Amino acid sequence: MSELLASWNAFLAGADPSWLLLALFAVALLESLLVVGLLVPGVALLLALCLLAAELAVPWWWWWLVGSAGAFAGDTLSFAIGHWAGERLHRWPYLRQRPEELARGREFFRRYGSWSVAIGRFIGPLRPIVPALAAALSMPWLTFLWVNALSALAWGAVYLLPPLWLGQMLSLTGWQMVLAVGGMTLVALWLLRRLPRG
Repeated sequence: MSELLASWNAFLAGADPSWLLLALFAVALLESLLVVGLLVPGVALLLALCLLAAELAVPWWWWWLVGSAGAFAGDTLSFAIGHWAGERLHRWPYLRQRPEELARGREFFRRYGSWSVAIGRFIGPLRPIVPALAAALSMPWLTFLWVNALSALAWGAVYLLPPLWLGQMLSLTGWQMVLAVGGMTLVALWLLRRLPRG
């Protein structure tokens, strides 16, 4: 066990925070991307990344901006896909097998309009669907980009900063960090296995 802790501490001592920022961008993007976001256990992965960022003393403003940029990029790609697909979106294999999710997203957009993009970002199952539906239902690009940018910054502040600051306050030791990151990885893998196949 002491060997594992020594190698973990050596990894942290030599780790380049830019790789962690790249991982944060990728997870935030994938979690917001149409269909993919329903398959990625984003919350567990983001928490694990926040703990690592706290250990590596990544500046909070970089963490917030890079994570928000990833979320913005994911929603923008989803919107572009929805714009391209239009009403054919409901024929996509994954969405065709889950008409209730599509119907819920459509109703949500009809009820809240442009605000659905901002509100939906904070609701797990709707997050990756609403931007594509908003585009398919003819939301203007400029309106979407403004709402997307502001809500991505809010999402980053709510989802990324509190766990980062908590991790900095706790200042976990090497073995505690191994347990925390390992535990969250196990939770993420367990959630992936519980996803319906097909």
